[in-house]
Amino acid sequence: MSFFLGIDGGGSKSTAALSNGDAVLATQTAGGCNLNTVSTEDARSALATAVEGALRTTGVSANSVASVCAGVAGAASPQIAEKIAAILVGILPRASIQVVGDTVIALEAEFSGGAGLVCISGTGSIAIGRNERGELARAGGWGRVVSDEGSGNWIGQCAVSQCLRALDMGRSSSLVTKVMRHWKIATREQLVQHCRDQFFNFSDLFPIVLDAAEAADPIACELLTAAGTELARIAQVVVRRLWVGRSNIEVVMTGGVFSNSARVRQVFSNIIRADRSEVRVCLSDRQPYDGALYLAARALPENRVVG
Repeated sequence: MSFFLGIDGGGSKSTAALSNGDAVLATQTAGGCNLNTVSTEDARSALATAVEGALRTTGVSANSVASVCAGVAGAASPQIAEKIAAILVGILPRASIQVVGDTVIALEAEFSGGAGLVCISGTGSIAIGRNERGELARAGGWGRVVSDEGSGNWIGQCAVSQCLRALDMGRSSSLVTKVMRHWKIATREQLVQHCRDQFFNFSDLFPIVLDAAEAADPIACELLTAAGTELARIAQVVVRRLWVGRSNIEVVMTGGVFSNSARVRQVFSNIIRADRSEVRVCLSDRQPYDGALYLAARALPENRVVG
């Protein structure tokens, strides 16, 4: 029997799923492994914890894993993909290993080689699609420094910026209070200093923004509306590049920001459908590691398509 692993590696968490081809036998989640936001040692620890935890649950040895596919945030970069592959070789020495971007497994999880579009908003954000001719297009997802609009990191960073502006203006806001309390800080200077870590993850503030929005804080509500708008814009870029004229396209929302914020989903859907009323917009009911398992299974010699 062949065993294979699918790994969904993000900036905040990494999940490994073990399958025998018929069913998912076990999953294990650990910390993030995006090398743009965590150190190599932290990524190695997270991947080892996730993979070894899934194997331990089932009693399957590492040497019994024939194939593994890891979809990792940042792995569109060949350098990052090589580093992740090297880490996995140390954990799974006999497995066939492929490392792809997390967008690739998200697309395959939903469409298994077919046509459609996925917009992801988790720690980062991106839209990627494939049309009926097999043509691919993407928009956004160029990293937290210059891109990732509408993501958890973007929302958190904007929240800090808006908090600083509110403090400068002497404006009261429950969001400001919640952020300061969350980080146990009292001054603007402490707030800025707290954010200067090289690997600082602003998406840590996303739940705080959600909580403030539920309490009708205007700054938090504006941030979530802006996030939905930005995500719709990158999805529209992909739609217009791949489908000319009316098409029965399915646009799938996935990632923690979409799954946790009804406001972001509604704003996103309204903008997409106002532009292309025939488009079906829905929230994903699949796991990204399903796409990784699909690709890991296809990599086995007996499943490869020739021709």
